[in-house]
Amino acid sequence: MKHSIILLLSIFLFTFSAAQDRSNSDIKRDFEKDYKALLKTITNAATMDDIALVDSTVKAFESEYKLHQEFLNKALYPDNFDASIEKLKASFTYSEQKIKAIGESATRIAELEQQVTVLTEQVNTLNGQNASLLAQLKDAKAERDSLLKVVATLRTNLAKRDKAIFALVDSLFMQYDKNIQPMGDVQKSQQAKLERSNVLTNVKRAVAENIEFLSTTQLSGNDIASLYGENRKFESNWNGVKKLVGDAYLSNKEKAREIPAIDTMIGEWRTKVDELFWKSLNGMFSDAKLSVAPITNGSEIHPALARFIDDQITGSAEKSDDSYAVYQSFEKIWTESLKPIWVPVWKENGMITDAQVADIDTKVQLWYSKVKPSNWLIYTLFGLIILAVAYILYGKMKSKPAVA
Repeated sequence: MKHSIILLLSIFLFTFSAAQDRSNSDIKRDFEKDYKALLKTITNAATMDDIALVDSTVKAFESEYKLHQEFLNKALYPDNFDASIEKLKASFTYSEQKIKAIGESATRIAELEQQVTVLTEQVNTLNGQNASLLAQLKDAKAERDSLLKVVATLRTNLAKRDKAIFALVDSLFMQYDKNIQPMGDVQKSQQAKLERSNVLTNVKRAVAENIEFLSTTQLSGNDIASLYGENRKFESNWNGVKKLVGDAYLSNKEKAREIPAIDTMIGEWRTKVDELFWKSLNGMFSDAKLSVAPITNGSEIHPALARFIDDQITGSAEKSDDSYAVYQSFEKIWTESLKPIWVPVWKENGMITDAQVADIDTKVQLWYSKVKPSNWLIYTLFGLIILAVAYILYGKMKSKPAVA
């Protein structure tokens, strides 16, 4: 490229030196010919060295033909001399900026390529570990503590692998401008990278293993709350990238059909998680013998809890040990399980608002004020303890023999 630009510059200089001997028709013809050749050279420039050589040629071209500016402004159509020079300079500026941008992005592309390699290895490693842990889970004959450790490790690995898959997808597509649709060699390269990274295979495997985990594991209510949030994040991530992945695989009809198949699998996973989620939530109340109305969707959470507390407050006009015990049971669930684990999931998925959480807190405090043990009862118990101690001491003193 550099040699062709130098040759072009030499031809221009030779042509310019003989400009005085040309007729008007020759000047017009030579201008148009040289202009087209120079515009093509600018377009084909591939490096900063190329564009630097073209810069001097553009300046020489303008300087030489400027002597004939008045004639060319009348002779050229549809653009005159001034407009042609402006277009030439604009084309030069665009090519210069494009070459500079490509150079600056080279390092970033290299970094993302490395990240793709690392994340691919991480996904493959976690796939192997998860397969082993699933086998251990099915055949586990060990003690309960050992089994719980396997379940916890598997849960952690599933979450890590799910996160790594979408980090890998992000790295693959971040190498290209999100507003530019890959074409030609770029699209083929992207397809090859998706093939090597097993993106669709890993997504399907992740969903299938999460479904299997739910089907073969006895989980606590708090575990289900966390899994609900992870399921929704996975689904959201998939919805965000599936069009990009589908477009990249569009030339392969078989793979293109896998997108709706994965949607169906994720729908099955969602259904299982939802069923366990509401079953676990209602189970916490029933296990504690609390008559909270069954909750089947997010819009019922606040009304059900608020109504239960209001009913307890209304029915606690006469304080009793039973009413205080009911309060303690609910308060324990609210402060130890619901607020730290379930409420964040509810809020993240639009099931409850901060104002509604604050309302439940307020109601719980009001409930406590209605059922808390009265001060007179505390004083009475304290007095009885003092009397009992005094009676014992008196008895001991009376039983001692008199000293002669």
